[in-house]
Amino acid sequence: MRKLLLTASLLLAATLHAQAPAPLAIAPPAQIESDLRDALVGQWTGFLEYRDYSEPDDSTKRVQLPTWLTITPDGPNLKQYFLYDDGPNKTVDETLNIGLNVAASTYTITNDHGHVETYRVTGYDGLHGGRGDLIITGPTIDNGRPAETRILLTIRRNLIAWTEENRPTASTPYVFRHKYVFTRAQSPAPPKH
Repeated sequence: MRKLLLTASLLLAATLHAQAPAPLAIAPPAQIESDLRDALVGQWTGFLEYRDYSEPDDSTKRVQLPTWLTITPDGPNLKQYFLYDDGPNKTVDETLNIGLNVAASTYTITNDHGHVETYRVTGYDGLHGGRGDLIITGPTIDNGRPAETRILLTIRRNLIAWTEENRPTASTPYVFRHKYVFTRAQSPAPPKH
């Protein structure tokens, strides 16, 4: 009887092990970059919410601006063109060049004036089809002062959102700087039934 129970237990364990889902294989860096670029390219509409720096440092006042974003391929990088509705009869625009390097775990931003900031990225290996969450960290300039930044970038089929928090030194807590939330300007094709 013991031998029968032991054999049955081993068979059950082998069956359960065989049925366990295999862990997802991590795509090669070039494929992750390509999928991420495809997930980001397009026309987006949403808003920018930011901490008002015209207020005292301890103020939590926030301002929200309607914002449009166009992301296009630019050689090996991406070009982000922002258009902000900044009040009656006033729009402001900005262009950023984004470099994604999965192998080096970096995210590089070059602004309109040629200023380059390179950040460390965690989460590239957790993306699926270019979608998922990335945490981007590194040095920056915030309100004219050196700071450390942490950005949570969320990418879904029809949503891009990022929240940036900054701090002056590693020994101080991160504080909200700004947040973008975008949805695709054009809805996806409905599924075929």
